[in-house]
Order: sequence, then C-alpha cells, then structure tokens
Amino acid sequence: AGGGAPPWRALGGSIDLDSWRRAPAPQALSADPRVVTFAGLVRPEICEYFISLTPGRLEPARVYDPVKRTDVVMAHRSNTLANFDLRRVELAHVLLQSRMSAACGMPERHMEAPNVLHYAPGEQIADHFDFVDPASVTDYAAEVARNGQRVITFLVYLNDDYEGGETRFTQLGFSNKGRTGDGIYFVNALPDMQPDLRTMHSGCPV
Repeated sequence: AGGGAPPWRALGGSIDLDSWRRAPAPQALSADPRVVTFAGLVRPEICEYFISLTPGRLEPARVYDPVKRTDVVMAHRSNTLANFDLRRVELAHVLLQSRMSAACGMPERHMEAPNVLHYAPGEQIADHFDFVDPASVTDYAAEVARNGQRVITFLVYLNDDYEGGETRFTQLGFSNKGRTGDGIYFVNALPDMQPDLRTMHSGCPV
C-alpha cells in the first residue's frame, strides 16, 4: 500500500506450506505400471487462475526430437500449449509442484517447467510415449545423460466442461477423465530407468 515495496514477508507468512506439501489420498488405477489419481488435488479457483494466465501465450504444442535436439511440431499432436519457464513462472506454479512432489515422491528440483495444455474441439495427441525412446536415438545413454529421462508424467485437470478428452492408456486398456482440480500421474520408466512400453497413451479428441 502507499506505493511502497510489496509485502513479500507478509505474503509468505500467509501461505501454509505444510498444507501444500500434503496430497489427497491416492487411488491406484494400475499398480504396475503405476498409474495413480487424486480427487481434488487443486482447488477450482486455483485452476481458474492457471487458465487466466494463458491468453496470448498459447502456441502449437511441440514434441522433443532427440535426433535434431529440439522441439518440433508433429502431425500426431494438434493442441496448443503455454509454457511457464523461469521467466514466466508464478508462485502458484511452485506451490503446485510442491504438492505434486508430495504426491508422487519425485523431488521438485527434478521437475520440468510447468505447462498448460489447451485442446480445442477436435484437437488431440495420438498414441505416444513421454519417455526418451531408445529406438528413436542413435546414442540413448548420451541423450539421457544430457537431458535426463522423463520418469513420471503428472497431469492436473483445470476444467471439465467438455466431452471427450480422456487420457487413454492404450496398452493397459483403460481411460481416465478427471474433474476440475483432479490429478493423475504415471510412471514411464522401469526400476532400471529403461522405458516402460506399457505406458503408451493418448489425449483423445475433445
């Protein structure tokens, strides 16, 4: 107030970090590979806030090409995406990743920058893997050493006012469509860090 410095200490003191470091009770859809859902992981007003940050930031979603070592637009993925890297990340993103960390056991420092995915009617991402596929690179060990392996994928559903759009696990034979604020994560890698081919999945057309 009064044009002074932002009250960061007061703001920080108003946040209950312990509550953000706890997750709702998990529901396992699959034990092996592990696919786990959480009802009410995030409050609806927080979901609305994340959505409010996306206007003007959405761009065609890309897929990492380990041969070209860059992100490229691919025909099997037609949705758009807003990335929140260090230049754009908000405190709410950091708090959400803290809750994700508590839910899946993956340290926050291992997480990628958060993204908001948007699917307009008819858009989808067809069957794919989220890990680095050894079949797609000439030197798998070097690629994993350089960029790491995506061990876990964690999704939060920011809205539910649409038809279709399920996350379908092709090899496992089931789909999931969460309500606003629900979360789901699945483990892409085997204990020896090799890719788990059973985790093929798709985002069905909206």
